[in-house]
Parts: sequence; C-alpha cells; structure tokens
Amino acid sequence: MTEREKQIYKSGRKNPNGYKNTPFIFTIKYNKKILAITILIFLICIAINFIIGFNLVPKSDFYVKLGIIDGIEKQDSDFAVYFLDVGQSDCSIVVCDDKVMMIDTGTKSRNIKIRGALLVLGIDKIDYLVVTHPHDDHMGNAADIIKRYNVENIIMPKIATDNQVNTLTFNHLINSIAKYEVNPMTINSGDRISIGCAKVDFLAPFEQNDNLNNMSIVLKVSFGDTSFLFQGDAEDTIEKKLLSSDTDISADVIKVGHHGSNTSTGDEYLDRVNPSIAVVSCGADNTYKHPNKQTIDTLENEDIKTYITAYDGNIVITSDGKSINVICENKNA
Repeated sequence: MTEREKQIYKSGRKNPNGYKNTPFIFTIKYNKKILAITILIFLICIAINFIIGFNLVPKSDFYVKLGIIDGIEKQDSDFAVYFLDVGQSDCSIVVCDDKVMMIDTGTKSRNIKIRGALLVLGIDKIDYLVVTHPHDDHMGNAADIIKRYNVENIIMPKIATDNQVNTLTFNHLINSIAKYEVNPMTINSGDRISIGCAKVDFLAPFEQNDNLNNMSIVLKVSFGDTSFLFQGDAEDTIEKKLLSSDTDISADVIKVGHHGSNTSTGDEYLDRVNPSIAVVSCGADNTYKHPNKQTIDTLENEDIKTYITAYDGNIVITSDGKSINVICENKNA
C-alpha cells in the first residue's frame, strides 16, 4: 500500500482499490449475521437427520423432494431392467422376484446417482454384481457398492496373469472382495444362473484377449418369452465368434456394445439378434463421439427403436413375460 493509499484508507473515503474504513459497529453486526446463518444451517441439518433417522418420511421420498434424486421410479412389475443414465459409462440393474443383478457400476463420478437409484428402488442387497470387464467406466463404483451394500456374489471375467490389470480401481475392487467376503464366481461360456424366475445365460468370453473390451462378459437374461442381451464393450471380434457358434443370441432388447461405437453392432450380428429395441449408454457430447452415426444408421435401417441415455435419461424396460414396456425419464425425448 502506498503512502497515498494509506491516507485515503485512514480518511474513510473509498478509493479505486477498494480500501475503506469499516466502522466497528458494522463489523459486529456483520459477524452476528454470519453466526445466525450458520446456526440456522446447523439446525436444518439436525432436523433432516431427525426426520431420516426416525423414518418420519421415507428416505427416497425425502431425497426426491429435495431434488437429490430424480428421474428414476420403482416399477410395479415382476421383472424390470433399469438402464441408468451414468454419463460415459455403464450401469444396469435387473430386478426379478425381488432378486437383484447389477451389471457394471459406472465411473466413480456417478457414485451418488447410482446410490440414489438403489435407494429409490429400495435395494440394499445385490445377489449378483457383474463387472463385464476391468475398465473404470464399468467397474469404477464396484468397490464402493461392495462396501455399502450386501453383495452376495461377484462375477468377473478371469484375466490371465500375462494380461493382468494393475490399476488402482481394480486393485481396490479385489481388496474389497476379500475384505467384505463377497463370493467370487468363475463363469464360462455356456453357464447359467437364475435371478428369481428369470434365467441368465453367459455367452462369452471364450478365451483370453489382449483387448480387454473383448474380454467382456456377454450375457442374455430371459424372462418368459422375452429376453435381453448385454455385451459390455465386446467388439466385432466377439460378435463374429458368437455368430460362428451355435449360441442363441436372439433377444428382444439389445444393450448395444461399447457405448454405440462403430467397433460393435455389425449388420450380420444385429440380424441374428433381431431385437425390436436397442439401448445405448453414453454421455452427452462425449469426446469419443458415441454413439457413432454408422451404428445409429444401422439400427434405424433395421427399424429398431433406439433409446440413448444421453438424450432419454434413465430408461426402464418392464416385462410380463409376453410383452415389454419402455419408460423414459425424458418422456418427450
């Protein structure tokens, strides 16, 4: 501060640098105002915790009204698949007869969104957690899910030692599996498990692959006469292997591979699956330019109704075993 500025400051007059002499009485009042606001916020926090702690209002309703959770509703259906809008990542929740399978867990940045969805859906136990492959956009929240929820089984592709993943996220996940005593299940192509009365058939991976996308678990969930195909980030290499096998890959709904990239969803593969509905999980204006225009054109040319989380928000598909119904967060999308 120059001598001139000091003189201006002491005189109490404003100056171009903003110096002014603040009366002591104003300082006291100002501090009292801050203290009052702080106390008010503190009391509001206590009230919120009281309401939640004593279940005076259901947590999900309370959080929804606060705007913490939106765009997801529990469906009154024996079978439902919730495709969550988790940006440039993947997370789907399959619910059948109160049994739950979560397929991928999104990136860590989508943690609150996923936990909010589980809260609204009333889910505190996950019977099967499927991590299709060890990339962060598919396993980013897996360790936190294991920590916060009762996860009974985890299903992951078996990665060979010479193709081992060594990321912090993956190592954290492996440590969490051991710490919380989650049962690790080894699956092979051709294996089957059940979620309530729905059956889950595992179609891939077939063998080790240097490209982790092509180590993705491909699975088909069937409920009555309806079926849903999930393929993680499996690319055309795996699609061609499935085509050359005797595997039944037909499905009413396809979760499009690799976020709609042009590395997946080949014409012949799509013809064999023959879906009526396609779901693409991707983030708006993502740097990868997903979904690829070629992929969307292919789906449109086959007259397949396509839903994209970046535009449609959360997507829920229910089934009564005979027909399927689609509900989108952005109903006018």
